[in-house]
Amino acid sequence: MSLHLFPSAPWSDRAGRFSAARALAFAAALVPGILLLTRWVGDDLGARPLAEAIHVSGDWAMRFVLTAIAVTPLARLSGAAKLFAVRRTLGLAGFAWAAVHVVFWAADLGFDPATLAFEAAVRPYLTLGLVGFLGLAAMAATSSDGMVRRLGTERWKRLHGLVHPIVILALVHLTLQSKLDLAQGALLTGLAVGGLTLRVAIFHRLRLGWGAVVAATVAAFLGAAGWETLWFALKTGRDVGPIVAANLSAAARIAPSWWAVGITLGLGCAAMASKSASGRRHDQGSARRPSFERPLQGGEDDKGTARLYPMPPPRRWFEIIL
Repeated sequence: MSLHLFPSAPWSDRAGRFSAARALAFAAALVPGILLLTRWVGDDLGARPLAEAIHVSGDWAMRFVLTAIAVTPLARLSGAAKLFAVRRTLGLAGFAWAAVHVVFWAADLGFDPATLAFEAAVRPYLTLGLVGFLGLAAMAATSSDGMVRRLGTERWKRLHGLVHPIVILALVHLTLQSKLDLAQGALLTGLAVGGLTLRVAIFHRLRLGWGAVVAATVAAFLGAAGWETLWFALKTGRDVGPIVAANLSAAARIAPSWWAVGITLGLGCAAMASKSASGRRHDQGSARRPSFERPLQGGEDDKGTARLYPMPPPRRWFEIIL
């Protein structure tokens, strides 16, 4: 049964019907808040609760933005156009948690405008973070269908293409404010590089298959390992040999680069398995349906008989748009 009680609700599709996928994405966006509230009630946020809340909300903002970016490659790999239904919800969740991140930071400084301006000016990681946040705010403000029509498709796509440099700014922001442990930053960087590899393949209209999955997995490993090694070298000035060795071996720990490999490869395999299963269902359905033919428009053979040819397979709508 379709639910039309709340046509503009985050769990409704464009026709106002209930969408299980959007409802699940919306519920996922609320989970970090529930976890953070539980930790606050249980006095589990450490000696500086606001500082911990700042870090947690920033990490979740990055996770949701990266997940939103991953929707297009996963949809193209799996052939599941329904995935596009959650892209906007996930992107808005990323912006919402980035806004919470900024509010917590401002609260930690007493909401004093002079102090906030001074800190943003003298600390480069804050400057980069705020620039990225303003970019996300512009994208969130123009995410509706009405804004797409108002801006025009091409201008809208150019604006929302800024999400990639925004992610880079956010990763640098995360790295610069990290003191000793860059595990989270390295993992997110690896996932971002892996996803960007697939986006580049899509941009160049390359066929996505197992080769693309392998390329993205290798890129995720190199991105995470390279980012962690570069940060260690710039932060400490010491020999990077131990960091390189740690990323090549899982004896002492499971490095962020290997977590990036596991997540990227797992998602890629799941997408390809979904595509294979969908193809088998399509073939079985085609075998049960009679084949229909229609006359070639305006075409007759030399005997005056209309030429017949099979109907071409329909293209998926997202293959036309992207």
